Amino acid sequence: MIALFDNLKTHLPFSLLDDKALRLIEETSQIAYYPKDTILIDTDAFTSTFYLIIKGIVEVKESDELIDIYHNDDHFGGIELLEKQASKYQYRIQEELICYEIPAETFIELSEENKAFKNFFFSTMVERIELLKEKNESAKMADMMLTRIDDSILHSACIVAYDMPIIDALQKMDAENAVVILVKNDSEYGIVTDADLRKYILRREKENLITISQIQTYPIVSIEEGELLFNVLLLMTGRSIKHLPVLDDKGEIVGILELIDLLSHFANQSRIISVQIEKANTLDGVIIASKRIDSMIKTLHIKGVKSRYIAKLVSEMHKKMYAKLFALIFPEEWQDRATLILLGSEGRGEQILKTDQDNGLIFEEGFDPEDKELFTLKFTETLDAIGFPRCEGNVMVINPKWSKSSTAYKEAIRRWIATPSYDDLMDMAIFFDAFAVAGNVNIFKNIRDFLKKQLSQHKTFLPHFAKSIESFQSPLGLFSRIVSSDKGHENEIDIKKGALFALIHGVRALALEHGIHKTNTTERIKALNDIGYMSKEDAGDLLETLEAINTLRLHAQLEKLEQGKAIDNYISLPVLGKMERDMLKEALKTVEQFKKRVAYHFHLNMVS
Repeated sequence: MIALFDNLKTHLPFSLLDDKALRLIEETSQIAYYPKDTILIDTDAFTSTFYLIIKGIVEVKESDELIDIYHNDDHFGGIELLEKQASKYQYRIQEELICYEIPAETFIELSEENKAFKNFFFSTMVERIELLKEKNESAKMADMMLTRIDDSILHSACIVAYDMPIIDALQKMDAENAVVILVKNDSEYGIVTDADLRKYILRREKENLITISQIQTYPIVSIEEGELLFNVLLLMTGRSIKHLPVLDDKGEIVGILELIDLLSHFANQSRIISVQIEKANTLDGVIIASKRIDSMIKTLHIKGVKSRYIAKLVSEMHKKMYAKLFALIFPEEWQDRATLILLGSEGRGEQILKTDQDNGLIFEEGFDPEDKELFTLKFTETLDAIGFPRCEGNVMVINPKWSKSSTAYKEAIRRWIATPSYDDLMDMAIFFDAFAVAGNVNIFKNIRDFLKKQLSQHKTFLPHFAKSIESFQSPLGLFSRIVSSDKGHENEIDIKKGALFALIHGVRALALEHGIHKTNTTERIKALNDIGYMSKEDAGDLLETLEAINTLRLHAQLEKLEQGKAIDNYISLPVLGKMERDMLKEALKTVEQFKKRVAYHFHLNMVS
């Protein structure tokens, strides 16, 4: 009984209660057993008990229609008790049940004295996500404090000999794009910072300053690799150090830790990263700044920021990055005669972590540079260096299919719409999410207007386009159980194939039908509500579902990133808490309902 009760305290909403309230439950509740087919609460009946399942399965039905299935750690009866109303559903035991029974008097007392506990039973899916984040935030912040220095946040060091002429050392510093110079002396290192360079400028003639050792600060303050970052933060802020050399166990330089990067680890430094990208005048500068975005994402997630807001912030930073790369890599002649487009999740502004490269180029008619393969390869390799995996479907500027003239794109659009194959339909979906991020945006707008005109002339295309929502089966199986079926991924589900694709593509098809130019799924849902296609309630349900799916996916991806694993779309079922499983199940149900709505709207049963 004690072990079971200790387990109870770890689950929401009971984790919201204080020790006094938990003791009341322990004193008044009991553990009960019921055989199969027992009806615990019947339709139109009042309940005097709040039930929490320890082991077993309970079916929930409304007029013989199966509404839900409750498993271990699920609970029911709370809404009926709080609203003092008869049950709308019948709760029948499908597999013999062991459960906690909390008397109505105890449950009502707990609800009256604990507002958060009561509100939990009326909370939305998104509000429950926030409760989960609050529950985990303290533990994760503690983990951040225990993080140790590694080379992921270090800059390479510019090291020179103690007798090198100052001018030569400065030239080496400039060539390596370094912010400080480390001086290798006979014993230990010295450092030359901005303050030392000011000294050189003001006193070089008076003091006959010639070699770098004459202006160094010696000996340096340094830290060993593996030190706790929190201790390093105290050292750097306490002694006003902006650049801290990091040494290995042999006393050799590993790299330089910048105070600005350390602060970025403990706080959201999106403004700093954004400014660094804007001010970068070399590819290395853009690469270094862009690599810091993942650390910012982790911090924002830990702080409980909603995934759609993180995505929006990351999207804006990526747009700055792509615009800067376009300006630095492609010849000036291209700037007004080509446009760089982002495709897929990047085009929709929904890619958070770097999952793949999705981009293309549109050239002005008559402009066909002979050396385009050279520059598109350099662009792709730069994204490689930043950490963007190459697209498995080869949707990248190095593929001539996605790097061609405006006329060639128009010919492809005609084919996609007039005689579409499955691949054509997927290409259409990819292109419809396109966003022009750099170059001559009018080239893209012209093609987008052409696409709209073609669709107005081929209404029968849309059902074929929408049919793709049926490409993947839902992981929600019999009796509302979440089923893992992919080979090599035992107890995992692909949340993109199982839910996210159907939601995004269904909304995409409806947006295409109604002439909505917005590419972001959230904005498309809001637009569909604005034009009256769907109610505010339906739109809200889809937005909550999208948030829940993306939050669970982001959390799983960050865990894999932390473990050094490849980022994918799989969610491990065993690591999900009870509330997370509930959210996932509810989200999958909403997606299935939406798929039925889209299928009915476009008459997909008549599309071969």
